[in-house]
Amino acid sequence: MEINEFNELVKQRECIENEIKENLEFLESPENKNIGMHGKLIDPEGFPRNDIDIYKIRIARNKIICLKNDYLNINKKIEEYLHEIHSSKPAIRVERNKGDCSNNNEDINSINIKPITNKEDIEYAKNNVFALVDEIVENSPSHKAGIKLNDQIFEFADIKKEGNNIDMNNTDNIFKKISDFMKQNPSKIQLKILRQEAIYHYNIFPDKTPTGLYIGCHLAPITKLSS
Repeated sequence: MEINEFNELVKQRECIENEIKENLEFLESPENKNIGMHGKLIDPEGFPRNDIDIYKIRIARNKIICLKNDYLNINKKIEEYLHEIHSSKPAIRVERNKGDCSNNNEDINSINIKPITNKEDIEYAKNNVFALVDEIVENSPSHKAGIKLNDQIFEFADIKKEGNNIDMNNTDNIFKKISDFMKQNPSKIQLKILRQEAIYHYNIFPDKTPTGLYIGCHLAPITKLSS
């Protein structure tokens, strides 16, 4: 599986989540007496209820069951892809447990709130992503900056992919540069990320800990993987 296929799976999962939500809202609406997934469709005397649309309720319930099965299948594929990434190359890890920090910056904002959606910029980003955010710690500097799970990084500070193709040697070089950069104890890290069909720029202000800088996320290298 390649990263474009992964992106499509993430989109499909979000569509399924939205569709499940819409059907649940329909079942739990006042017009359907908040019947939900398990409310009775017959009255105490054993006859079909005449105060609700039983036909539409059955359709919605069946739809939710089917969607949940689809959701599980897509989640399995996403997990398999992430596992393959982890197995293919050890990823850069950052400190998970925060500990005592000498700097706790709460004023963390993205550089541009409005995403970039220009097609040429998006295409460039797609061709140059080299890392996937596959773990993020809640309330960490990365989380506060706006970074999200499954964000794809195509620029870390001034570090970016070289050449038109990414291979393991190029990935090694990029992650070594990131590691060297972090040893310089930067007070601010600018990230350029691709999230679905939009580009975002974020500033991360790392916390300083006795063991080094803490940003609170995990980056896994992206390479073209076999399907």
